[in-house]
Order: sequence, then C-alpha cells, then structure tokens
Amino acid sequence: MFTTGCKQSSCFQTCSYLDRVRPFFAVLFGALALLGILSNSVETVNAQVPGNTIPPLSLDSALWIWTGEPPGIPGMRAFRKTLPEGRSRAVCVTFAIAADDAYTVWVNGVEIGDNIRKEGDPAGSAFRELDIYSVSLSHTKSVIAVNATNIVSVDGVILTGVVQYEDGSQITFVTDASWLTAGNIPPPDRFQLIDFDDSNWAHAAIIGPVGTQPWGALHFAPFTGKACGQSDQPVGPDGPYPLACPVLPPLPHGAKSPYWDLRHQLDCEVRRLEEALFLCQREKQALIDKLLRLFKEIGGTDFCQIVQCT
Repeated sequence: MFTTGCKQSSCFQTCSYLDRVRPFFAVLFGALALLGILSNSVETVNAQVPGNTIPPLSLDSALWIWTGEPPGIPGMRAFRKTLPEGRSRAVCVTFAIAADDAYTVWVNGVEIGDNIRKEGDPAGSAFRELDIYSVSLSHTKSVIAVNATNIVSVDGVILTGVVQYEDGSQITFVTDASWLTAGNIPPPDRFQLIDFDDSNWAHAAIIGPVGTQPWGALHFAPFTGKACGQSDQPVGPDGPYPLACPVLPPLPHGAKSPYWDLRHQLDCEVRRLEEALFLCQREKQALIDKLLRLFKEIGGTDFCQIVQCT
C-alpha cells in the first residue's frame, strides 16, 4: 500500500470525495485509452487498447509433464512455475494449457480458469485442445500454479506461454523440467500464492513432446477474450480489491514514445487515487492537481477541453 505522509488523525476522515471524484475516474480511464491512440504510430505491433491482439503461441518446445509417479494413479497434483524475469517489469502473460483429465490454473494466487467443463468429452477436448488465457501482471515476481487432476488412465499437463515486459521485449516459456511439483500428494494449502515455499518441491518429470501417445496432435481453442484482459488481482463483488493500475501495452522492442514516461506517471497516480479513503483531503486535491498538470503536458489545449483542466 502507498504511504501518503498524512497524519493518522486526518487520513481517515469521512467525506464525499469518492462521489466527487467518480466522474473524474471515468474521464481518466477514457484518457488512458486515448493515450494508446496517441502513441499508436510506434505501438502497432503490440497495441492492446482496445483490441485483443495476443502474441503468437507455439507448441514446438512444449512438453507433457507429470510428477514422476507411475501412470494411472487418480488424484490431484500441484505444479508451479515462476515466470522468467526480463530486463524490465513483466506486464502481461499469455498462455495456453491442457491437462488429462482436468486442470485449474492460477496466476499470482488468482484463479484464472479451468477445463472442468470439458470432462467426459468423447473427443478428448480436455487434453487435445489448449485453452488460452491472457493476464495482466502487477507483481515484481509472478507465479503460475496448476492443480491437475487425473481421473483414470494416463495423466499429464502441457502449457506454452509468452511473458511481455514494459520495454516491449518478450520471453517464451513452456512446461518442462524447470516446473516444480509437490509430487504424489494432494495440493498443499495456499500453494497457488506467490510467496508459497516450494523449495522442497521436486522438478517435474517429462513424459514427452507434442505428438506423444495417447494424446497425439493438439490444437488451440479459439481465443475470445482480450489481450491482458484478465487480472492477477483478487476481484470482489464490487470490483478488484485492491484496485490495480491499468496495464499499459508494452512498446515493441527498441521503440520509443514521447508519451511513455508520462503514461507511467499516470499509471502510478491512479494507484494512489484508488486508495482515496486513506488519503488526507489536502493530499487528494494535490494528486488531482498533479494529474491535471500531466494532462496539460500530454494533450495541450484541446485535450484539456475534454477533461476540463481549468
């Protein structure tokens, strides 16, 4: 949580600030979308506002993995993978996953999806069709956790993914021996969380590449979501808690944008505004004034007419 410099006695005052600032937030998020348009000339490859372009996924290096125990043992098994670090902060992970017979997958402790709906499909879509997810990242370290369930016969998990970073670079990763597993025990409590201690876990056992029988050829399910459209922040009935900064699309590798630093300043200021109930009235007004100054720097007179800077 951000510290504000306010005194304890004044930071928790009840006021009508949120009601007053709600229209401002509506304008702010519209402004962020507009900023994506302003820098579109250098971000056409990875533009994600408002489109749903995801990086290409490949199964060329992906491997079926399991715990190393003999096949055919029913039960739930836990797997974890810390996402690779890049030269800058990771902002998005896009991945495709399948499991025989079922999986539930988490990113940074937040449940992202499962294939339970496919159980019993005679065509074997649970393990022959990989579901695609695209998740915005808000942590310095990011972890994918999988609870894979074998019901009968053979067992395995396969995944391929791409991590995107603030500087526009990308790193691919797949299921391989670098993944960790709790072995032939049920998934431990809270194993999905980033800070779970997996230092005693074993490396996953490799079963084989794509084409390994009985699974054979695999294909991707259609992606119907939005690039980076899911969040690694917990979501309650009224929205995310705590609210996360909007994730800005990464720049293509080597590209530069005159708006990049200002956009990230806005990103950070949004975080602070979202904790408005914990800010002093004076601090709240100072943040609004700072945002308005940033708007003026970015957009000039026409832009200020939209957000009513004056």
